[in-house]
Amino acid sequence: MILKSHLTVSLLSILVALAGCGGGGGGGGGGSAAGTSTQTNTTSSGSGSTSTANNSASSSDDSDTEDETSDSSATALMLTDIANKIMVPAYQDLSTKTASLAATSGVQSYCDALGGANEATELESVKTLWSAASDAYAKTEVHSVGPADIDGAFRYRVSSYASAPLDECGLDNSVTNQNEADFDLASRPANQRGLGAVEYLLFNTALDHNCSSNTAPAGWNDLTDASRKSQRCEYAVELAKDIDAAADGIVDNWSADGSNYLAEFTSEGSAGEKLQELTDAIIVHMDKEAKDKKVGIPTGVKEECTSFSCPDKIERPYVKSSFDAVKANLQGFIDVIKGGDGRGFDDLFADEGYASTSNDMLAKAQAAIDNIEAATTTLSAQTLATNDASKQEACTNAYVSHDETYENYSGCALTGLLKDVTDILKIDFVTIVGVNLPGRVQADND
Repeated sequence: MILKSHLTVSLLSILVALAGCGGGGGGGGGGSAAGTSTQTNTTSSGSGSTSTANNSASSSDDSDTEDETSDSSATALMLTDIANKIMVPAYQDLSTKTASLAATSGVQSYCDALGGANEATELESVKTLWSAASDAYAKTEVHSVGPADIDGAFRYRVSSYASAPLDECGLDNSVTNQNEADFDLASRPANQRGLGAVEYLLFNTALDHNCSSNTAPAGWNDLTDASRKSQRCEYAVELAKDIDAAADGIVDNWSADGSNYLAEFTSEGSAGEKLQELTDAIIVHMDKEAKDKKVGIPTGVKEECTSFSCPDKIERPYVKSSFDAVKANLQGFIDVIKGGDGRGFDDLFADEGYASTSNDMLAKAQAAIDNIEAATTTLSAQTLATNDASKQEACTNAYVSHDETYENYSGCALTGLLKDVTDILKIDFVTIVGVNLPGRVQADND
């Protein structure tokens, strides 16, 4: 376990103070991002002073109202561009990719090829479809708001990794029970569904169950390999359909032809509230999910890992494309900040005089992508190799001095690079945009 704290006591004090400043309309004015301004009101005596003061107060109130309206309008316009040019298209792309996985030419095609000459070819084909759907989902994680995140009803049916570890034993039992009259996939918890469940069933070459003797599916390990692969594949077909239905549900809820959440999200009247929801999603995802859960904990950098490393915590353990998931997260993050060819957070930063801060944040996100693209070994291989104190120390060094190249510890360095991004999000971003820091990250000491 490696615990690194880079925030001083004074910086934490600033952060706590800033957390109470936000709430929505957007924009912090010129000058220093963390600066404050004070206004002194004076009164004068005499019969005419009261009238003057009242008129001045009335003018001030009118001006404040106009400013708030202007802020809400600008925020709504930004949210409209981000939603129409980034978020909705990303959900539509996800729906298209999950439809391909669920189609007869997807998982079912592989199942039909089992035991035949084309089995290996079809396995690679369905792996490509699965990876495309998984990357499409990863690009949406940074903006999991509204329909995507209502009690996880849709989001965690697509992928439950951010919510809870995959229940492999529960999946094993579902496979054996799938044809029982009272079996209902819809009643299965999220951590027995989603893309992670399909990955386990199709790409895990170990066919024995992962249950204790008390919960093991009777006779499963005695079945032939062909029978077990066939049953797993049969259930994966149904899971793929469930994933596609969930992805479609997100699109339908955003659509004007469906629940039209788009109208609510882009309304000027709720601009401050929706801005806070979106920034919460961005910060929590980049800090707690992309940085901590996906690389910081598996590499042992974060204290939640109590061993030299925690390879069992990685995302996509059987396909071994954990870095691709984080890369897609970063691409989704950059898309939201830029707002496509419309107005994004980068434009808000520029309007407030902080274009250099936005550029720095985006450059740091790109540096993390460059790290991933330069990696020569998988995150799985790196975490498995970090199995003693000397290698743990090497990981620590890579995390701290992450601007250098570390062939065998690029995941540790990636954690540091992601922290560069989240440090800006948790201080400058919330100050300039004028929002509160999410409660889930306020007590984070890294």
